Amino acid sequence: MTYRAKTVPMLVGALLLAFAQAGQAQSTGPDHAGYDPSAQTGGHFHDGELGEKLMVLETALKCQCGCGLDVHSCQFQMQCGTSPVWSQRIRDSLQRGESVEAVQAGFVAEFGTEVLMMPPAEGFNLLGYLLPALAIVTAGMFVGVIARGNATRGALAPIGPLSDDEAERLRAAMAKLDEEESPDW
Repeated sequence: MTYRAKTVPMLVGALLLAFAQAGQAQSTGPDHAGYDPSAQTGGHFHDGELGEKLMVLETALKCQCGCGLDVHSCQFQMQCGTSPVWSQRIRDSLQRGESVEAVQAGFVAEFGTEVLMMPPAEGFNLLGYLLPALAIVTAGMFVGVIARGNATRGALAPIGPLSDDEAERLRAAMAKLDEEESPDW
């Protein structure tokens, strides 16, 4: 391997590492304001009644970092700056005594229904709930029609009893088939 072939991948790797470290060092956007990772003590809270409510809300809200995951999953899989801030906001609201519905309504009021992992089944969203079931039923019917081949049982069954000549030809064809398929041993 030549010197150039060895150094190019090393340089690319070093640049990618530098960009990744720079991206972790800075936080951008209004959602990251006031987030200090070192200020989180005691780990992630999901014990007791408060923890259960926190988990319900974190799994019901979609992180807005672009990952498409819920807030809880994004904290541990994507490690973005948005989900920890939202988790802290949810925890603070619950500790102040707000209900789960009130906290969720606050997020919906601020970000719209796009923030929900499961949008309400109303209006245009109803299409998202009904379309997959309709597609499955339609595909099943389509496969049934193709598999059936538009043939009816009447077309496959003999119309009347076989004549003696037809029965003899059938027996001869079956005997020939048995001889061809018999083992040679």
